[in-house]
This record gives sequence, C-alpha cells and structure tokens, in this order.
Amino acid sequence: MIRKGKTLIYFIMLFIPALAFGQKAKIAFEKNTIDAGLVQETGGKITYNFKFVNKGKAPLLIKYVETTCGCTVPKWNRRPILPQDSGTISVVFNPKDRPGTFSKKIIVYTNGNPPNLVLKLNGEVVGKPADIDKEYPFTAGELRVNTDTISINQLKTKQQIVNMINTGKKNISITSIVKPDYLEVDYTPFTMEKGMIGNLIIRYTGNENTAFSPADRLVIQTSQGESFNFSLVY
Repeated sequence: MIRKGKTLIYFIMLFIPALAFGQKAKIAFEKNTIDAGLVQETGGKITYNFKFVNKGKAPLLIKYVETTCGCTVPKWNRRPILPQDSGTISVVFNPKDRPGTFSKKIIVYTNGNPPNLVLKLNGEVVGKPADIDKEYPFTAGELRVNTDTISINQLKTKQQIVNMINTGKKNISITSIVKPDYLEVDYTPFTMEKGMIGNLIIRYTGNENTAFSPADRLVIQTSQGESFNFSLVY
C-alpha cells in the first residue's frame, strides 16, 4: 500500500511540471491604438496610458518596451502580473519641434502569448504660433510678405519663393502684377482666406543678351487696392 502511494506521488510530481509548462500568460489591451487628437507643440510632454489584463493562466512578465522615436518614452511595471490582474504601460510623448501628423509605434515584448505586439499612438501636433511681425516684416495693407528684395543672380540658378500671409478678416487675392519681361511670376493660392499663407514663385527667363534697367520693377496689387514694390537686386 505504501509502495502504491509513493508511485502515485511520483507520477503526480511528473505531471505537475508538464501542466505548468503548458500554461502561459496572455496580455490583452483595452486599446491597441490611442488617438491623441490635436496636441499643442507648446503644451509640454503628455502621458498616455495603454491598459491591459493578463488573461492567461501564468504570471505575465513584460520583458521590454521599445519605441520608434526618442520623442516617445515608455514606462511599465517590471514585476510579474498575476492571472486576471491588470497593468498599464505609460507612454510620454514630447511634441516639441514636431509639428504635423504623427504615428508612433510601441513594441511590447512579453513572456506570454503573443510574445510581442505593437501599440500605436496617433495624432497631430499643432505648431507654435508664428511671430507674424518678425517672420513677415513687410506690409501691403493686411497682406504681409517675408522679403522686399528679389535677387536676379539667385534667379539665374534657381527660383525664388516669397511667402505671404493674410492677417486680415477678409479674403485677399492678387489682382495684378507688373514685372519685366525676363521674369515669370506665379502665385498660389488664388485667394488667401483669413490667416492663410500663400506664395509668389518667381523665375528668371532671360539669357546672356538680356538688358537690365534701373527702372525695372516687380509690383503686386491686391484686391484691397494696396500695392507692394519689390526691389530688384542684380
């Protein structure tokens, strides 16, 4: 009888490790993707939390969390998470100097099933407000431009783009352009709404026989009846 009892215990001891080996942790997140929406560049660092539950039958260990950008820093608990217990992986995002849309990947490595998975943090960083007076110092009524000089030497090798912005409450469009024949001038958009930025695209079309005159000028006139005279520098 004693021998049979020892034999039974022996088989149980062999069976328990085999059973435990087949059990695994399983990480399940509430959301694999977080939509951060609009984020202000000047608003400082923001923390987002990815919540999860261990739905497996063994303790869950998060081995490592990797991000694809230095602007995204993960934080997590290094201790094992028991079955049915919950946890959080926090991601700190720094929007500084990163205007525009973003999609950051966070890769989570675990001892469970699946062994790794990818989280995503999506959103758009709203750039810091421009210093209008500094960036667009020249005015034509409520239209402001970033330069008052056109370099002919620069135009001979590449085009020059003049940035404009509508600082008024009403739409502004360019109604006429006075220019010498050796310049080609385009502009976009056709109409600038409130706060909209536009461009003048200026190209040189002359050749080695082109004659220049001190009287040459580039003048734009706006729908507000204002005009702006660019200096031509040779």
